[in-house]
Amino acid sequence: MIKFLLKIAGCFWGAMFLFSCDSGDIYPKEYEGNGGITVAATFVFDNTDAFPNDYPLIFGAFGNKQSIPLASVRVMKPKNNEPVKVSIDNLTPDATSIMLCLTNLGRQPVFTLFEEDINVDAARDSIIIPEAQICLVSYERIQRLIFEQYTCVSCHQGTTGAGNLLLTEDKSYNELVNKVSSKNPAKNRVTPYNIYNSFLLDILEDDNLGMTQPHKAFVTRNDDDIVIIKEWIKNGCVR
Repeated sequence: MIKFLLKIAGCFWGAMFLFSCDSGDIYPKEYEGNGGITVAATFVFDNTDAFPNDYPLIFGAFGNKQSIPLASVRVMKPKNNEPVKVSIDNLTPDATSIMLCLTNLGRQPVFTLFEEDINVDAARDSIIIPEAQICLVSYERIQRLIFEQYTCVSCHQGTTGAGNLLLTEDKSYNELVNKVSSKNPAKNRVTPYNIYNSFLLDILEDDNLGMTQPHKAFVTRNDDDIVIIKEWIKNGCVR
């Protein structure tokens, strides 16, 4: 009787051992891991005086044809111009690109500073974006967020434009930089490295210049506007 009970117990523990070792049928491969990967990046910002304050700056993951990020983190102004390290965890294959961008209150990008495609399926557990230098005083930012967003181009377009100034994307830079102001011939519209000899700033900061239409109310709704124009001029009007 004792031998019979020992034989039954041996069979029971043997079966338990087999089930504990062969776990492939219980935990299919598609459920292994945490279901997502991490994307990490390092950004170095030039001229942090022009760091955006009025628009949230985010590091976000986006899907195809999506205008709102699947996941994002807010990027804050760095101290002492130090590199900024950011990451997003648990991304799934829905994420096809990452962006460093300024957004509106609806979290939609209004200006992109950095963008790169990603392949989550091909990654193991993380994607590391190489350190990237970010230009905060690009002329494109002025064109998109000031001249176009505030509809300056609605008056300054066509063959001559108001005040003989064209601010459309294909014309604005050449119309501004080192060109004598038609309203104040003693100054250029914009003089590289010299904010005091740039009539563009005069007309944006002063409503009492005798213009038929005050410009200050149009543009200086955000503190960022004048700051970025000044920093762009101070840095030589790089295009």
